Amino acid sequence: MSADTRVLIVDDHEMVRAGLRAIIEGTGRMKVVAEAANGEDAIRLAKEHRPAVILMDIDMPRLNGIEATRRISALELGTGVLILTRHDHEEYLEPIMSAGAMGFIRKSRGPEDLVRAVDMIAAGRTTMPREATRLYMRKRQEFDAQPETPLSRLNDHEREILTLTARGYTARQIAGKLHLAPRTIENYRARLKEKLELHDRSDWVDLALKSGLLLAE
Repeated sequence: MSADTRVLIVDDHEMVRAGLRAIIEGTGRMKVVAEAANGEDAIRLAKEHRPAVILMDIDMPRLNGIEATRRISALELGTGVLILTRHDHEEYLEPIMSAGAMGFIRKSRGPEDLVRAVDMIAAGRTTMPREATRLYMRKRQEFDAQPETPLSRLNDHEREILTLTARGYTARQIAGKLHLAPRTIENYRARLKEKLELHDRSDWVDLALKSGLLLAE
């Protein structure tokens, strides 16, 4: 983990933001680069600061956290979004992840759990409660039961690029990992978009989750 994992905090309650900042900066290896009180400011500050991780509340004025996450994911900034939520109903799980978030954590969890979740998101991994994992494991079983899955038509490079894109890596970052030119990665991603009918990053995340690519760590 790098010395300073850059974090953007998004919550409409000032006291909540102050508490989150204290936890994050108390690690000594994470840095809060900015705070936002609504989804619109979150998008603007994400583009300005390009943090490694965004802590995103759901219920906010002007633009809620799920829609803000969807728009930030579409920008392909190399940023992972960790949703903070009070909700524990299953119907919230899929909208959160389908928006392009890399995970979510309930606000009732302790500081150590939050720091661990930020570390996982910064490392390009997903993190979610057990209920969400069970939901996507069921989706994977349904996905695998299909006579032919979209992944069966992909080669190894395409599968890896799908996974890394879903995890929030930019084309340049993927190129560095796979020792290929950024332009080559862009060409791969263009073919994947057409082959799999992927329109924005939330589609990449949804497919990667359903197929188990983001759950296998």
